[in-house]
Amino acid sequence: METRHLQTPSIIGLFDRLADGVYTLAARVLGDRHLAEDVVQETFLTALRKLGTWRGDGSIEGWIYRIGYRQSIAQLRRRRDLPADPIELLDRADSAPSPEHHVLRAELATRIDAAIGELNSTLRAAFVLRDVEGLSTGDVAAALDLSESAVKMRLNRARKSLRAKLEDYL
Repeated sequence: METRHLQTPSIIGLFDRLADGVYTLAARVLGDRHLAEDVVQETFLTALRKLGTWRGDGSIEGWIYRIGYRQSIAQLRRRRDLPADPIELLDRADSAPSPEHHVLRAELATRIDAAIGELNSTLRAAFVLRDVEGLSTGDVAAALDLSESAVKMRLNRARKSLRAKLEDYL
């Protein structure tokens, strides 16, 4: 009789696939790139230690993002009294953009970063995971330990707030 075992993915493969996303989430939640790097390390160390406890009832990506989110919130609690640095957006490559385009894009990126940074941490986390990292609503719900309807509500509030803050640029 053949037995089937739940195969756990390689932590190195998971790191290669998800580290950038966990970093982006942490940087957005914390507003500090250096602390975000620490969160990425802690996230994957925790995942490595607890990989055997992953039950396989949700996606492993959602599980890792949940660990990263919880690490970010723990880091926030430890440093509530410190001011947040502005978050930098990645510059997306365009084909031969003009200097004016670069200036306008940088200004818009700064405004978007500031608007995202002004969201409370719960709205910001849902927004970053869904709209920046592209996770499904179900995976965001799993990562944040919420129902899908709660995630949708947070996304709606975040998007509405961002739309209002960026009204002049839309």
